[in-house]
Amino acid sequence: MPDDFRSLIDRSAVSFPDRIFLIDPSCEPALELRYGELRDRCCWFNRYLSHIGLSDSSKVGFLLDNGYWTVVVMMGTVYSGHVTVPLNAVASKSNLKYAIQNADVKVIFVSENYLELISEILSDIDFPIQTIAVDYKCGIEGAEDIPGKSGQFESPVSPDFPAMILHTSGTVGLPKGAVLTHKNLIAGGRNVEVAHGLNADDRAYCVLPLYHINGEVVTCVTQLVTGSSVVMPRKFSRSGFWKQVKKFDCTWVSIVPTMAKYLLDEAHLNNDSFGTKEYPRLRFGRSASSAMPAGMLVDFEETFGIPMIETMGLTETAAPILSNPMPPGKRLPGSVGIPFGNEVKVVDDAGMEVSDNEVGEFFIKGENVIAKYYKDLKATRSSFTEDGWFKTGDRGYRNAEGYHFVTGRSKELIIKGGENISPREIDDVLYHHSAIREAGAFGYPDEDYGQVVAVAVVVKEGFECTPEELIDFCIQKLGKFRSPSRLFFVDDLPKGPSGKIQRLKVAELLIQQNGGSST
Repeated sequence: MPDDFRSLIDRSAVSFPDRIFLIDPSCEPALELRYGELRDRCCWFNRYLSHIGLSDSSKVGFLLDNGYWTVVVMMGTVYSGHVTVPLNAVASKSNLKYAIQNADVKVIFVSENYLELISEILSDIDFPIQTIAVDYKCGIEGAEDIPGKSGQFESPVSPDFPAMILHTSGTVGLPKGAVLTHKNLIAGGRNVEVAHGLNADDRAYCVLPLYHINGEVVTCVTQLVTGSSVVMPRKFSRSGFWKQVKKFDCTWVSIVPTMAKYLLDEAHLNNDSFGTKEYPRLRFGRSASSAMPAGMLVDFEETFGIPMIETMGLTETAAPILSNPMPPGKRLPGSVGIPFGNEVKVVDDAGMEVSDNEVGEFFIKGENVIAKYYKDLKATRSSFTEDGWFKTGDRGYRNAEGYHFVTGRSKELIIKGGENISPREIDDVLYHHSAIREAGAFGYPDEDYGQVVAVAVVVKEGFECTPEELIDFCIQKLGKFRSPSRLFFVDDLPKGPSGKIQRLKVAELLIQQNGGSST
């Protein structure tokens, strides 16, 4: 298996040129990209980058929703030996500006709906950056006359050459630019392949954005590794989700807990009868980004009739670290699984490995793990041990069977009267309440305890409940000490690009304004 994208795409184009790699259902008729056409498009895109004056290893940004031309831009960039810089469409303007400057971006491919945003950001940057418009159906503005099959290469790209600079969400401080090599990204795809037993007959349904590591690796790079295909609509739609899964005969779906919650609410609201016979090839769902509450996982499996495979991954590890095994292997609701393709250990504050069921920080090592952050030696040094283990900042434990459980981020722990409380345990309880759509617990400053438990909740449409009702509900499950002292009703919770609730941002906003409906 090649460790660089140029060799991987070339090999696929020769071995199965007519096999479908991508279906973009957002256009009518749907756009298809076959493996032979993928290489042709990559070669064409290389000539286009040369045409607009880019030299070797330039940084090429894109601010686009998912689809055919987004994949051409991303894959064409790395195939050509340049570095792709996906830009987060839901990031703050300051974080977008920082990512563009930090990565030394030379050109940005942008869709019409983001042109005004990118123009405003670039007006505040004092060096020239080209912007090139992309139409999701028609393609790249001004590139029609570039020959389609010329510009093929005779040599591969070094596996250790940077393929992507992807910035973390930056919920605390400035985002960091994770430098992902060709080898890192392809290793991530292999880990997904092994964890889920994927092969060329599989077809993924991708609704996670290509400016997030999950969308990029799990449902794009993995397909290149396995020689399979992916259906990639522009964005997630709860009303269109299962229709497209059925229409395009998908075998698995990749979502995050927030999306699972929306799909469940839709099914329960409409009293849908989900017949698995209508989806003869659909094998499983995959969840990542944040831990799925055990009750939600069971509800999903009972409602939709397919196993939900809970996993864990990071930007810095090219997505996958841990996964529950596929059936008939044992799956544990609430667990993010066992390692596939990398090593994981749980350590205490002194860096010593802890015993089973003891909480500590997850450390990772493997070919999928980055070696550095771009232009940030301090962050790089602080994120790695001397013997090469990456410090994730995620806390949790491993049970006696080797299954891992996440209790939260180190910076998200609620410390009440000197006792550590995992915010996730409060979330999990509230997700069992019939009125709650989303919940995000956090530490609220308190003169007596240092912090007390607070939680922000989004109530489902058509439901009502009181703060006292929800707090009493938690007390019954958790006891008074670990239950919320303050509760806020909000219309929405801030989320990252994958749909993960940004707990620290929730805390910052509500503590600053001290508003909302609270006890």
